[in-house]
Amino acid sequence: MAGRVARYQADRTNQKMYFCRIYCQQAEQTQKGQLQEAHIESALMHLYGGYLAFLQEVARYYNLTMPNPSLQSISDALEAKTQVSPEVMRLKQLLANDYLGDIEKAWQQIIYKPVPQNLGNESDESNKNAKLPVIDVMASPSSTNISVDMIRQWRGDLVDTIDSLREGMIEF
Repeated sequence: MAGRVARYQADRTNQKMYFCRIYCQQAEQTQKGQLQEAHIESALMHLYGGYLAFLQEVARYYNLTMPNPSLQSISDALEAKTQVSPEVMRLKQLLANDYLGDIEKAWQQIIYKPVPQNLGNESDESNKNAKLPVIDVMASPSSTNISVDMIRQWRGDLVDTIDSLREGMIEF
């Protein structure tokens, strides 16, 4: 196992999952507010980073030279080599119909600001300065619906999935 970890760099995946767990603990110990939201976002960032690190493991397992592999790029590269990957098939299934899709949606929710609602009537002065951007530095309280419990559940599901897929990736 140690050789496989070194060869496919599973240590990075494991580290990201560990960091996710730490930030979940921090969020639980923090009062509700922006600091807690920051810990939750950090936990989600590391969870998603763990998923991306596992994609890199899969790419390396199949000897694909990809600095930033995505599930689709791995699938396309394997298809070009007429190879089938049970790992890619399982991850695609989870992305389409299960918790991995929820993680992806949550990730998109925190990295992209929602489209602002119409602010109402604008004055002539604001129309003259229409080219100046409006910067909202305060997150709206309803901008995220992601809880520590959700992230913990997703983390457990992802760790279980990664462990089961790694079992199939062991070379004999």
